[in-house]
Amino acid sequence: MKAIFFPRILTLFVFSLATTLSWAEGGRTADPTDWLLRAVHASQSMTYSGVYTFSHDGKSETSRIMHIIDAEGEHGKLESLDGPPREIIRENDHIACYLPESHMVKLDRIEGRRFFPALLSGSPSQLRELYNLSFAGTDRVAGRECRLIRLDPKDGFRFSYRLCADSQTGLLLRASMEDGSRGALQTFTFTEFIAEGGLDAAKLKPSWNGSGWTWDRSGLAQDQEIVWVVSNPPQGFHKVIEMHRGAEGRSSPLIQMVYSDGLATVSVFIEPARSNSMTTESRRGALSFYSTRVGDQQVTAIGEVPPATVAQLAKSAGLLKK
Repeated sequence: MKAIFFPRILTLFVFSLATTLSWAEGGRTADPTDWLLRAVHASQSMTYSGVYTFSHDGKSETSRIMHIIDAEGEHGKLESLDGPPREIIRENDHIACYLPESHMVKLDRIEGRRFFPALLSGSPSQLRELYNLSFAGTDRVAGRECRLIRLDPKDGFRFSYRLCADSQTGLLLRASMEDGSRGALQTFTFTEFIAEGGLDAAKLKPSWNGSGWTWDRSGLAQDQEIVWVVSNPPQGFHKVIEMHRGAEGRSSPLIQMVYSDGLATVSVFIEPARSNSMTTESRRGALSFYSTRVGDQQVTAIGEVPPATVAQLAKSAGLLKK
């Protein structure tokens, strides 16, 4: 456990130092990049709890989130408050999704997954190369003042983002994804938020023990030898992780590669093609889908990005030449 913890502490120290220097003069800065850096640091170092809504495709979902940082690392619980019951429990780099209606627990790794308010990954300075960053004033969310930050893409491979970072802590209190004339595609908004250091870790335990349930461990597949590559990803997108996932009834593993630009994320799946497989594409709200046959394999790209992004990732996937 300590082998994981000490690198995490070092990372948090570097973020803390950079944030302290940026905010040394009265807590204000004229550089949006510094606010993004502060948001990344807050999502990794803060203990907090709250309730937020996720609005998309004319629907709204409500969730309760709790997040704790302690001597053992990073822990969290995400609980759905409407619709089918569901809880996601995080222990450092692993998550467990409890689905009581189907009596199933799905185990997975955190790599390649971003949960609000921890939507940013990588270096905020790299985002400046892909997005035009600017301030858009201030607002109030869940009774707290926050600073509005705009990220407008420099190309057609990503959507625009409107972020509102808490003025006191830097944590994102609201995040919207927008697409020009279509307006907001999806929005996360805290309706209740508490920044606290004494959250009881016992509250992060799942509501069910999972005894007698099906435990799906296919998501814990380890990294394998790289056999597929995307030769021409859109600018700024880099591979975060590659996994070979096994599944019951599957003769060969499903390959999953996750690509990200530090904010937008796309998953590329590779599996044996069926005899009648063909190229298909679709879009629903922010989610774009593109699937095509490459040799005897079916390559499918899915992500909350414009259709051109998933199409380019899927089309440029191929076997690694040795």
